[in-house]
Amino acid sequence: MKDILLDLVDHTAGLGFIENVKVTGTDAETSFEAMDPDRTVILNAKTTNPVPELIGEFGMGNLGFLNGIVNLDGYKADEAVINVKTRERNGHVAPDSLTFEDQYGNTDQYRFMSKEVVEQQLKTVKFRGVNWNVSFEPSKQSVQELAQIAGIYISIEPTFSVRTENGNLVVGVGTDDGSGHVGKRIFARNVDGELKQNWSWPLHQVLTILKLGMSGACVMNISDQGALQISIDSGLAVYNYILPAMNK
Repeated sequence: MKDILLDLVDHTAGLGFIENVKVTGTDAETSFEAMDPDRTVILNAKTTNPVPELIGEFGMGNLGFLNGIVNLDGYKADEAVINVKTRERNGHVAPDSLTFEDQYGNTDQYRFMSKEVVEQQLKTVKFRGVNWNVSFEPSKQSVQELAQIAGIYISIEPTFSVRTENGNLVVGVGTDDGSGHVGKRIFARNVDGELKQNWSWPLHQVLTILKLGMSGACVMNISDQGALQISIDSGLAVYNYILPAMNK
């Protein structure tokens, strides 16, 4: 329980732009849905193994607060105890709160959101699925290089575009309209597939997710239908971040 909580807040609140998560848990699987307030990133995630303490449909809000609590030294220790209290709502039993207690008797409580409240706050857009034209594993070096370039260009243009050239995936930054500064970098070499459409995505969100993905298994998928997906396998769960494209 402790490990999956740490993993979840790292892959949500740790990004800095996801505030609420809807949890759907059964005996067979535990899944998470989320979206940032600007509706630029959709998160669909599923744990590797079902989490028996998280059975039901409910929400986890104020993730920054939860992130701070679970990362307190006392609660990260082996002696710490986390208890889940359940409650019946409208005929359905679901988790109501988490109580943390360290070895010295210090406690904190975190309260879950009802299914109705989290659905109202998220208003999650359902991702219907697309055909991925290009799929590859981004390298740590490429992500670091893109981060350096983003630091220069993001004040001029906060988005980037992607295209394929001679089997390579090329990232374009800046104002590519003939009137401003522009640059391009090879982000991945010898990729399978081809991109023909000129879509763009927000630099900040994509880079933040990619940096997090460098600590686990990370796969990037791009579709000519206007979607980009970054999948991160942390070992405890697979997090799929989907970003609908913008016309550049």
